[in-house]
Amino acid sequence: MRRIVLLIGISCGIFLYCVAIAQPPYPDPEKNYNQEELIRWLRDFQQQKDTLGIAFCYLAYAKNQEKWNDPEESPVYSYSNSMEMFRLKGDSLNYYEAMGALGIYFMDRPLFRQFAKEYITQSVAYFKRSHIPQKEIGHLINLANVHVQEGLIPEATQMLQRADQLNNKLKNPLFQGRTDAAWADLYGHIFNNAKALAYADKSLQIARQAHIEWLEALSLYYKGRSYKDMGQFTEAIPTLMESLKITESNITLLQLRREVYRSLGYAYMDLKDYEKSTQYMLRMQETADYAYNSKIERDINSFKDYLLIGRQKEQLAKATLEKKLTQSELDRLQSRQQFYIIIIVLAVCLTGASIYIAANQVHLNQLRDEKVKKNLQIETLSALIQGQESERSRISQELHDGVGTLLSRIKMCIEHPSMSREKVVQMIDDACGEVRSISGNLQPNTLEKFGLIRAVEDLIIKQKEESPQIIFQHFGSPTPITPDKNLMIYRIVQELLTNALKHAEASEILLEIVYQKEDILCLTIEDDGVGFDEKTVAPERSGWRNIRSRIEYLQGILWLNSAPAVGTSVTIHIPLA
Repeated sequence: MRRIVLLIGISCGIFLYCVAIAQPPYPDPEKNYNQEELIRWLRDFQQQKDTLGIAFCYLAYAKNQEKWNDPEESPVYSYSNSMEMFRLKGDSLNYYEAMGALGIYFMDRPLFRQFAKEYITQSVAYFKRSHIPQKEIGHLINLANVHVQEGLIPEATQMLQRADQLNNKLKNPLFQGRTDAAWADLYGHIFNNAKALAYADKSLQIARQAHIEWLEALSLYYKGRSYKDMGQFTEAIPTLMESLKITESNITLLQLRREVYRSLGYAYMDLKDYEKSTQYMLRMQETADYAYNSKIERDINSFKDYLLIGRQKEQLAKATLEKKLTQSELDRLQSRQQFYIIIIVLAVCLTGASIYIAANQVHLNQLRDEKVKKNLQIETLSALIQGQESERSRISQELHDGVGTLLSRIKMCIEHPSMSREKVVQMIDDACGEVRSISGNLQPNTLEKFGLIRAVEDLIIKQKEESPQIIFQHFGSPTPITPDKNLMIYRIVQELLTNALKHAEASEILLEIVYQKEDILCLTIEDDGVGFDEKTVAPERSGWRNIRSRIEYLQGILWLNSAPAVGTSVTIHIPLA
């Protein structure tokens, strides 16, 4: 009997150990990493095609970018990428965490504030529904700040009261400091400066005890602003200067630095010291310009296409997403239940049966994965073949209508005795030019010799006789890639540009290529044309089918947004590694 009990215990221990080591280690978003570690981690998970690992890498990357204090690091795209990956895996907890964090970067920008409000509101609702107060409090405070900026004081008051209520149980000093700072901002907006000063002092005390510089700078700003509104300039100016000293050494506090300059400018204006007032107002404008040219601001401004598709994407897929998230939670519960059943079976049937079942399950999953991959390959190759046939048909038409017609005219002119030699030579030159044009479309020499950017520039120059203005921008250092991949990306650009010129009826077309640090090429093309209703466009149309098949072959991601009378925006992310 003792031997049986011992054997059962050993079997259970082995099984639990196997389950533990089977889980891949993912980076902890709350820990500090350097850039090389995160990039190496990200490449490993991309090679393994581990979507959840990629999602955690992007989330950890974003949180560390916030700490690096580097003007060329922006967490905006990292948060958006992690959000997309968590959505694909149905990880609702981290999906809404990334969504709320991304919403923070739109709070202080009026054009994006409504979108920030939607993101943070959804995060608050999820964490409240899931009974996770330590996550809910932070997003509640951010949502209250948005309401204060919009002048919705009653709504902001309700948010902060709930945050205080939740933190009375958690007793977290950081949340208390953030809540006190939010109360100071709220009372400052309704000119209750006495209460604003009291809350700012409480927040400042917590910030200094916990050595949180950004909270200290924020509390000093609210305190100095309240002194200024009360007319106590001898206290206001030194307090604001203390805040300024912190913000000038921290690149992530650019928006706060600008507001401190603004308050100092108005304080000196009230003191009739117009020279210093002008000095600080100029610094405020310089800070605004610097922020506008920073990597974070560029990413936010270029995020317009994501904002345009985000609302429609969420509206169209909301029911599907919620169903998927609910199903994911149900699957987790079922998996946990199955785990307990397996443990019981192990206790009865020992190790052999469990190993046999596990091996069969792995084999079955591999067969399913192989079937899915084969189906995808068949569909992709079929679309590529159809695209090649369409290209051959187009070339045949160009040879018949262009070169064929010119050669027939040349023959008629040669047979006509009165036709001048110069006219025949000119027609032959035209025919040669037509052949060179067709040859260039088949295989652009510029692409092979000088690369993608130069080839795209030549492609745009060839369209200079068209009516729309084409604006081409490119950023980042081009990454060396194979000629086949380079040609396929060029064909995607060519097809998108042709669609815009043919059908958009636009006055301006913007084409942008960005080589990102994560070995990802971001391609964006926008027009201000007539647009179209995505629901009425047949998915089998050859143009879009060719584009999508090439993107799938390159393992890229496509976002399309268009509406009648609004224009069309297409964004494509293609991994280059």
